[in-house]
Amino acid sequence: MNIDVLAKTICEVAKNEDDILSELANEGIFHMPELAFAYECGKEIMRKSHEIFGTNKVKWCREKDLGNGGPTDLVLTVKNSYRVAIEFKMRDTRTAYESDIKKLSKIDDNETIRIFCALVDVLEKDRDDDGRQAYIENLQGYEVSSIHKASFKTNQNWYKSEVYCYPCVWSVGDIKSVKT
Repeated sequence: MNIDVLAKTICEVAKNEDDILSELANEGIFHMPELAFAYECGKEIMRKSHEIFGTNKVKWCREKDLGNGGPTDLVLTVKNSYRVAIEFKMRDTRTAYESDIKKLSKIDDNETIRIFCALVDVLEKDRDDDGRQAYIENLQGYEVSSIHKASFKTNQNWYKSEVYCYPCVWSVGDIKSVKT
């Protein structure tokens, strides 16, 4: 599996949707509901399934219950092999991010690659470090590793100052232990 292409694809979807929403609604990516973003990511990942997974034999499920504390936003299962479970968060707190990390960590098998994606809203003055990304990467008791991050300025009407979107994709747990 090419995890880098998967992570970059998610970040590309964020930027593309931001461009579309800016044109249509004079709003950016944070105008989009979280599950709509997960759905768009699922479509684009499926379009690139051969490049990402090495096969087109991938089953796409959204909001699938994996028995880990509620439905997982996006699950991709490679036929006769492994699966990828992805949780998404948009414009949220580090506590909400931590909840999804814990939820993904409850999937305890060697058949699931666990991915967490957050679209972090960062004010201009906090661009160097708003603390949420570092918090996730240093979360005690959990193995969280950055795969890919991007950033772009976005339109929004919640704050008076400029806001940037940081699409961030992390692995949760040891992805090398998963038999792909």
